[in-house]
Amino acid sequence: MKKSPRLKLLTFFGLLLSIICLTLLTVSPRSVSADTCSCSAPDGSCSASVTCQGGCTKYCKNNNNCWAECSGGYSFYGMEVTFEVQNATYSQLVAELSRLSGKDIVFTPTKPDALTNAGSKRAPLWDALKILGNNGILLVGGTDFDKLRTLRKILLSGERLTFGVSNTPVNVFVSDLSALTGKTFRITSGRPLATANVQLQDANLNDIIAAVAEQTGTKIVSGERDAAQLNP
Repeated sequence: MKKSPRLKLLTFFGLLLSIICLTLLTVSPRSVSADTCSCSAPDGSCSASVTCQGGCTKYCKNNNNCWAECSGGYSFYGMEVTFEVQNATYSQLVAELSRLSGKDIVFTPTKPDALTNAGSKRAPLWDALKILGNNGILLVGGTDFDKLRTLRKILLSGERLTFGVSNTPVNVFVSDLSALTGKTFRITSGRPLATANVQLQDANLNDIIAAVAEQTGTKIVSGERDAAQLNP
C-alpha cells in the first residue's frame, strides 16, 4: 500500500525526533560544561587538578602545597554549628560533627582512649574541626584538614602562590574564600552572579581579591581578623 505524502512527512519527523532524543541521551552534560582547574608548584613538589560542573579554584605553592576544589566546596567550613559533648570519646565527637555537617569525617586520634569535653555555640564548623585536627589526623570528605589549615595560614600571612578561579559566580567564590580564610568577605556593589575567571601567578590574598573584583565589576570588602583567624 502506497503511503500518502502526509504520512511520509509524519514518518520523517518522527525519525528526526528519535535521532535528536538519542543524541541528547548519549551526550554527557559533564563533557559539555565541565570546568578543569590544575596547577603545579614551581619547585615541582606537587600538583593538583579537579574537573567540575559549575566552576573550580586552584592554589599552588612550593613545598608540596597544592589544592584544587570545585566551586562551593569550601563554603561549608563556615557554617555555624552548635553542639556540646561531655566526657565523650573522639568517635562520639566525630559522629556529632558528621551529623551537623553532612560530611564524611574520618579521624585517627593520637590518643585513641582519650575523652574530650567540647562544645560551641553558633561557631564556624572549621573551629569545631580544629579540636579534632589538634589531636590526630583528620579527613573531611576525603580532604586532609591539616593541609587546608596550611592554605589558610598561607593566605592570611600574605604569602604568594599560583591562583586560579574558573567559571564561578563571584558570590560563590566569596563564600568559599570566607570559609577558607575565616574572614568575612562580602560584595557591596556590582552583580553577585557575575562569573569569575581569573588566573594569577605569584599573588597574595589581596591580589586575588582585587583581581576578581576588577574582572567581575564588583566591590569585595572584608571584616577584621579575630583571634581564631590568627591561630588557624
